Amino acid sequence: MHYSVRLTPRRCRVALWLAGLAFAQGASAQLAAPPIRRPATTSDLATLDLEQLMGLEVVVGASKRAQHSREVPSFVTVVTASDIKQHDYRTLADVLKAIPSFYVSNDRNYAYVGVRGFDRPGDYSSRVLLLVNGLRTNDNVYDQAYIGADFGVDLALVDRIEFIRGPSAAIYGSNAFFAVINVVTKKGRDVEGVEASGTVGSYGTRSERTTYGQTFRNGVDVVASATYSDSKGQSLYFKEFDTPATNNGWANNADYESFHKMFAAVTKDGLSFETMNSARKKGIPTASFETRFNDPRSYTIDGLTLASVKYDRSFASAGTISTRLHAGRWSYAGRYSYDSVASPEHDGAVGQWWGVDVDGTRSWSRHFVTAGVEFRDNFRMDQESFLPEPFTIETDLHNRSRRWGLYAQDEIKLASPLSAYAGLRLDHYETFGAATSPRVGLIYTPSSGTTVKVLGGRAFRAPNAYELYYNGFNYQPNPDLQPEHIATLELIAQQFIGSGIQLTAATFRNRLSNLISQHVDSTTGNFAERNADEIESHGVEFGIEVNRGTGPRGELTYSLQRTENVGTHEQLTNSPRAMAKLQLRAPLPAQVTAGFDAQYVSARRTEQGNTAPPYTVANLTLSTSSLFKHVELSASVFNLFDAVYGAPTADTHVQDVILQDGRNFRVTTTLRF
Repeated sequence: MHYSVRLTPRRCRVALWLAGLAFAQGASAQLAAPPIRRPATTSDLATLDLEQLMGLEVVVGASKRAQHSREVPSFVTVVTASDIKQHDYRTLADVLKAIPSFYVSNDRNYAYVGVRGFDRPGDYSSRVLLLVNGLRTNDNVYDQAYIGADFGVDLALVDRIEFIRGPSAAIYGSNAFFAVINVVTKKGRDVEGVEASGTVGSYGTRSERTTYGQTFRNGVDVVASATYSDSKGQSLYFKEFDTPATNNGWANNADYESFHKMFAAVTKDGLSFETMNSARKKGIPTASFETRFNDPRSYTIDGLTLASVKYDRSFASAGTISTRLHAGRWSYAGRYSYDSVASPEHDGAVGQWWGVDVDGTRSWSRHFVTAGVEFRDNFRMDQESFLPEPFTIETDLHNRSRRWGLYAQDEIKLASPLSAYAGLRLDHYETFGAATSPRVGLIYTPSSGTTVKVLGGRAFRAPNAYELYYNGFNYQPNPDLQPEHIATLELIAQQFIGSGIQLTAATFRNRLSNLISQHVDSTTGNFAERNADEIESHGVEFGIEVNRGTGPRGELTYSLQRTENVGTHEQLTNSPRAMAKLQLRAPLPAQVTAGFDAQYVSARRTEQGNTAPPYTVANLTLSTSSLFKHVELSASVFNLFDAVYGAPTADTHVQDVILQDGRNFRVTTTLRF
């Protein structure tokens, strides 16, 4: 079966050409990094050019400490609260679509992140580590990073997001395989009062958010926020089900989605407490897993609760120590309606854990050492599935595991323009034993405008509970799975070529081994996971970023990569060869800002051996910071030119490609008191 979609309309290509021309004449890039040390006022920031802003930039997630972005032994992109607002990003998936090297696939139940050409359909996003203020959010059963509406924090509450490419297991351990994403939330001082926001949009979507933030005279900083959203979804046509028995291919009332998110934090001096809670319900309109088509009783519910207490202390002897005690609970409940049973099948999982992290830094002479130890007890990793009528248990698993890790990294000032990094982490798992993760790097900064980084490292991903133990229908467990590994080498160069203009170039080579893949057991005929595949990926990335302090700003990036199976030399499925990303922001009269972004993704091979054609999608947002004294408005049109495009899916779907959203809109009003 060959799948075809309509290419982007000609007017979209013309608009992108005009936008690129405007960019070359001075339109320019997003502020690449949020300042930790802010100038006195926001207006001061608005008048700084890119090079001045980069001088203020501090990144925390790369090495668990504040570093200037030029000193970070990684390729980092930072998205600020201003970027989020002026492009009206509502989910992490929205942001990831605009970030170089990243791409997103959506099967209309979950969104999945791909990095540098790797996102196999059917894999969960377990090779990217997702943090909130440095705290791990991946669940402990599937290890999934939730990037859609199921992510636990409203992006309106986010101060910045740090996208750290490359393996970071030498600091974070498992899941820091392709990238680390660290979401940093706002403090009470960033809100200073009450915000009430309401949104309406296409597909019967509405949402409300209330946020309170304040810093008191005694130094206590408080922020709290709650969001609720509901969407009726679309009536969707799937040609694979175009028969009278299946409603001629139309799924009605099955694409619904609703969620709530709550976050609160209290900080006083070095002591802080944070908690977050979220839950999402999503209808499944695609009839995945051979479920009944056009039946709204098929849905999934995901929930996450995290809480942590952290204490940071600095010493006069140029040292710091940080201790964090944390706990979490994650749950998943699926309802799958089949023709063969009267009531939907119940599928579910629950994970609970607690842990403690201790990190410290110490500097002397030419050395700056960061070290730490972590312990985590996954005391509940349950998986179940059963039929309610007649009651039949298919899966009933109760597992637990413990792991610990310790790491150290030394930054060495070899000479005035040259620094070296050397780091090593040792992890121990009850399931398979020990894993080591080294990384090294050289950073050369001959001038304030030039940075060259040579980086190498090795990371691992531990097999998760689902891969180790699941034994549902036609599946069998494999408790002998070993961790996956990736070895990488990367070269990055950044150069300012004038006031507010920066060029970036990077090249990388990744080698994946022991990759966990699903195969059919020749003896039983069941599906089973095993360490089987070896993957090689290499590519280049180029970017130009412009911000002269006034006028338009923007960024244009292009990446080219090839990711293939070493044994077969085949390009991986859902692996684009090329991607181009454009972002423009321009001030308009009456304190209005226009934010335009567009993404081009090349063709991708599908699971059935077909091709999902290339596409270009553009989005436009108009926003104002002060239409009235306490009122902000924004209006957005997504998929501006109504491109028809799709994402390759796993073999759990009849469809080879799932169509994505067409043109849609969103309008938001925010009141500040």
